[in-house]
Amino acid sequence: MKKDLVFYDIEVYAYNAFVIFKDIDKNVLKIFHNNFDGLRDFVKDKILVGYNNYFYDDLVLSKMMKSWNNTQLKEFNDRIIKGENKDKTVDRCIDSLDCFQQIDVAKPGLKKIEGNMGKMILESNVSFDIDRPLTQDELKEAMDYCEYDVDTTIDIYKLRENSYFKTKEMLVKKLGNKKAKRWNTTTISGNLLTGKIINKWASLRVPEHMMEMVDPEIKEMWRQVNLFVDDLKVKTITKTMFDNDIQFGFGGLHGAPNRPIKVKNVKLLDVTSMYPNIILNINALNEATEEYRKILERRIEIKHKDKLESDALKLILNSVYGNLNNQYSVLNNPKAAYSVCVYGQIALFELCKRLSSTCRIININTDGVAFTTNNDRYLKVKEQWEKDFNLKLEEDNFDLFIQKDVNNYIGVKGDKIKCKGGDVNKYNEDKFFSNNNARIIDIAIVDYLVYGKSVLDTLLENRDKPYLYQYILQAGRTYQGTFDEYNKKYQNINRVFACRNHGISLYKKRIDGGLVKFADTPEHMFLWNKDCAHIPDFKNIIDINHYYQIINKKLSAWSV
Repeated sequence: MKKDLVFYDIEVYAYNAFVIFKDIDKNVLKIFHNNFDGLRDFVKDKILVGYNNYFYDDLVLSKMMKSWNNTQLKEFNDRIIKGENKDKTVDRCIDSLDCFQQIDVAKPGLKKIEGNMGKMILESNVSFDIDRPLTQDELKEAMDYCEYDVDTTIDIYKLRENSYFKTKEMLVKKLGNKKAKRWNTTTISGNLLTGKIINKWASLRVPEHMMEMVDPEIKEMWRQVNLFVDDLKVKTITKTMFDNDIQFGFGGLHGAPNRPIKVKNVKLLDVTSMYPNIILNINALNEATEEYRKILERRIEIKHKDKLESDALKLILNSVYGNLNNQYSVLNNPKAAYSVCVYGQIALFELCKRLSSTCRIININTDGVAFTTNNDRYLKVKEQWEKDFNLKLEEDNFDLFIQKDVNNYIGVKGDKIKCKGGDVNKYNEDKFFSNNNARIIDIAIVDYLVYGKSVLDTLLENRDKPYLYQYILQAGRTYQGTFDEYNKKYQNINRVFACRNHGISLYKKRIDGGLVKFADTPEHMFLWNKDCAHIPDFKNIIDINHYYQIINKKLSAWSV
């Protein structure tokens, strides 16, 4: 029998504790307030979905099921919040998913995501330090706040259902371990390959003939890891060759001309599943390598037949390299990880050297190279290189390629635009789980560079979409909070826009009372923490010139 999904959130005060459950359509199913009789019966046979519930809500819910009183719950709550809790017990009837798990390296809170989405940023005015029963008005506000967080959790789940939860579910089924449901996909992937810790290598294992393909000083830099890993004296070496500044180090190979470029008819050669195939080439997983090979072959077989399984297998294949450097993984083998990385850099560098006599190289980035050419001699280079390194290359192309540097470029192919880098990466989509500030800047930059569209036209035409102009400001845990110059305190997370007249200025207040400006924010701010769609007279509030100046300053760095 398939279990129903139920979304939930918990709030704990000194004399009030409650948990609210909703269905996926945001209908309230049940509220338990100070009396938790029947809670266990309600929860069993359901899949609970929360946000950061593996760290907090599941633990508190377990104590509610044991009928802990308010004093006990509040003390337990405070220990968790302070990071002092050692009791990680979760009741065995709790079957849950956490929308926070592996969401983004930025680890955004619900309020940050609400802001990024353009939704109301709702922070409760009811202090968690109140040492008395809440009034009816306070209780209603606290519950409204809790309900709103459940609604946001539902929105996040829907965004991640196919991209994360369904794929993870398939990995759990493949492993056949019910406990793995709470593990992250990286841990599951490692255990799918082997049930025991693999033997660690004592040194790099890269064929010596390959090591001879780079300068001696680069070899010596890499060989540092044979002696120590945590205290590398040399971490990168940059060489200028075939009109590119090429950086060798302990990540991927990176290279580009030292100036912006704009060219047509660009070809790309990307290494197919580069790290997975290098792992096979050098037997980086020892006895688990053969199982890894089977997974890779299976994915190739079903890649265009079963998207869900293909995505699940891709997740396993791509997580292994990270697991080699993960001290908590059964696959942990740092010297093998460095070997994979070095092998990849040498192979890609050798490809660039061979191509350089047949074309103009304009971008080198970890597993691929972009170039222009007026002949097909590169095809012979491609064929021979594949034989020499036991790797395959996939060819692609861009009609137009605009590049500021190796990590900031725009590729145009037909009506599709690929953007990479901090200046342009929000062009195609919102970044709800990271930084979604002033997305209009990215849009204006790309539209100008690709289509020659006036920056001012882009700014004026999009004023019916206020959230594109928003800045989400968050004071971190090391600060007292968000204040203005008159020492008035605001929410911890706020939405502001550049405005023309009579705006406020918000700052982060340090522990010592000093005020710190939020980076890259307007001097005069219009504060709006309600839904962006409800801003009255936005066209007359917004200071277009603020965004115009930033965009033109950034565009100057793209000038060819």
